[in-house]
Amino acid sequence: MRVCANPDDPPASTAKLEGFDNRIAQILADELGATLSHVWAPSDIRIVRDYLRMGSCDLIMGIPDGYLGVLSTVPYYQIPHVFVYRADSPFEIQSLEDEALKRLRVSTYPFSLPHQALRNLGLEVALYRPAQVFTQMDVAAPIIRALLSKEIDLAILDGPVAASYAKQHPELKIAPVSPEIVPPLLPMFQIGTIGVRQGDVALRDRLNIALAQRWGDIQGVFQEYGIQYTPLPKPEVSGPGQTDLEPLRVGVVLPVPTGNPAVTDAAGFAARTGAVIAEDLLGGIAANQGMDLQILPASAPSAEAALRAAQGLAATEKVFALIGGLGEGQAQVLSKFAEDHGVLFFNIGDPSEALRESCYRYTFHLEASTAMYLDTLAQWFAAKGHRRWFFLYPGTEEGRALYQRARQAVAKFGGSEAGKVEIPPDRRTYQDIPETVRRATPDLVLSLLGPENQDFFLAQIGAVSFNAPVVSFPHPVTQTRSYWLRVGQSTSAAEKTYRLGLWEATLEENGAGEINDQLSSRTGTPMDPSAWAAYAAVKILLESILATGSAEASRLIAHLENPATSFNLYKGVPLSFRPWNHQLRQPLFVVQLNPGAVLGTRLSQQLALVRVAGQVPDIPPGADPKPLLDRLGNPAEGSPCRR
Repeated sequence: MRVCANPDDPPASTAKLEGFDNRIAQILADELGATLSHVWAPSDIRIVRDYLRMGSCDLIMGIPDGYLGVLSTVPYYQIPHVFVYRADSPFEIQSLEDEALKRLRVSTYPFSLPHQALRNLGLEVALYRPAQVFTQMDVAAPIIRALLSKEIDLAILDGPVAASYAKQHPELKIAPVSPEIVPPLLPMFQIGTIGVRQGDVALRDRLNIALAQRWGDIQGVFQEYGIQYTPLPKPEVSGPGQTDLEPLRVGVVLPVPTGNPAVTDAAGFAARTGAVIAEDLLGGIAANQGMDLQILPASAPSAEAALRAAQGLAATEKVFALIGGLGEGQAQVLSKFAEDHGVLFFNIGDPSEALRESCYRYTFHLEASTAMYLDTLAQWFAAKGHRRWFFLYPGTEEGRALYQRARQAVAKFGGSEAGKVEIPPDRRTYQDIPETVRRATPDLVLSLLGPENQDFFLAQIGAVSFNAPVVSFPHPVTQTRSYWLRVGQSTSAAEKTYRLGLWEATLEENGAGEINDQLSSRTGTPMDPSAWAAYAAVKILLESILATGSAEASRLIAHLENPATSFNLYKGVPLSFRPWNHQLRQPLFVVQLNPGAVLGTRLSQQLALVRVAGQVPDIPPGADPKPLLDRLGNPAEGSPCRR
């Protein structure tokens, strides 16, 4: 349980862990059985923007209720602003409506809600500004000094800060500010919640349950610190599985949008949507069999955050399976975690061959492999007469390996290399490439650039005339409609722009139209490939449990590896996993930017943005699909995972 906190914000938080929020965080960690750690960060917008959203930590204590950009728990405190004055003062103040207040010299935080409230009541306010760092205590320090030196008669401060100073200076007296609301709707109190990343529903729910379980201990912390607070009723929260049905919990660990734009945003959001729709559509089937299907989403902007999310889901929610793998390094850490903890993991976002050659027994791949994508491209374009290929690839170890496997795929289906250009990793200008391509006279250009550079390349060559179509490697994050929209805005050569897709939102046959409509009718967006993969993962898990009568990992693995096991995932043929590397055998779709499409964000416009050019392989009716599907990707022979 990694918390972002201010190292110098007493009495709430200190680097010595002496603050009340430090204490409460430890109580919650103990309740969750978690190891608590801290990342020290400033108490301003940066703590959310640069730390929480980027995955350095997973929660922030004491976030105001309704704070923008975070998902909040139930409130765990309501602390009033308080009057602070000297105990020997010849007055007592109980309310902002006291007549005596008009004769006093009053101060509070500059430009705060109490400041505005005092001005609304027609009172003059003496303002004192901090000399150094703008933290909670620094803001109060000059006000307290003025009060002790009798420059002012009374101050209005935050309850915890006032309590801290009252301990240091017994000559000070504090009393809660009333009324609680000053017109127009200015609250004279603070409500504190715990903020987590947007989309991190599973962690928010676990914290809510922990707050309810340790409510008395948490309220006791405020009493111990001498902080005046308004008692809140113990929250009525229920944990997952609080029904008569047997819980069937699946953790979905994805990089969903947090407010800091990332290349994974669209694919991560779509995948989470697909999993949630699966819970909705398949939950009734599970309930009829006495099971409560629960999808528990977690937000993971980084591999480190993904690992912490998996640890929390497995330890506190007892998930029997995880779905995820989008984002750099996430599939690797989740596969390793699944292997070490006996939890099934369904990879829906990483095509790397290295991951498949790790031979993890608990990992199954719904995302197509790099070799499958390249073989599919080579097979389809070879059938169209495109034999001479020009390769464009990054000058990195990964880029060179991708180029070598692409050459192997082209040769496998009778093609040859017409030319190549290795692009330095940091280069983003490509104006000289078209002339090199023209001289090579290829039939086709294959861009193996990373997702962040593919649209730049298309934009810079779009106005250049060479006849060869341009195909980009289908990184999972580039298969979304939002990425296609960027491509449509980038290129003037739509008729020559192709890509592969794991799924296509305009498919109609074999039940595909129905499942596409189910998602789009609920979300107003097309079913992107990552949404299909997440939905398919949940469907496979549920059907496997129903077939085996068990959620035990070993029995499910044996079922998934069984050559007789297959699944209807709306691609027209029964789909099954390869026993040696757990890769799902499946057709892929060649899609093309629609030259006549009108760019826009309406559902109809998004659907019309691309069109299906073909399916690979083309499987004749009644034929066994396995031999044809196994032509795509690395074969069993030579695989380190062959069982």
